[in-house]
Amino acid sequence: MTEDWRFTDERMQLRAAVFRALQHHLDENCRAVYEFCHNWVSQGNQDTTNIELYFKEYLRDVHQKNVWKLESCLSVNPNEQLLPRTECEGGEQDN
Repeated sequence: MTEDWRFTDERMQLRAAVFRALQHHLDENCRAVYEFCHNWVSQGNQDTTNIELYFKEYLRDVHQKNVWKLESCLSVNPNEQLLPRTECEGGEQDN
């Protein structure tokens, strides 16, 4: 059985250290903290040096991606007629 290097005791200790360093962000960015901890360890980082700076950059990137997604959803031409949803798209079913 091959052991995944991201989940060795050493890497799990680093994951815990990153989590502790960012725990003050949990109230507002819980999911982002967990995802960042995983990414930080999975990318081979060795310590928590400048972790706050990197986390803030991560938050900006996540925010920007979410803004782009929202903008693309809202970029429907208001002059186009939207077709009603079909049954398979979650529209109402006739009984």
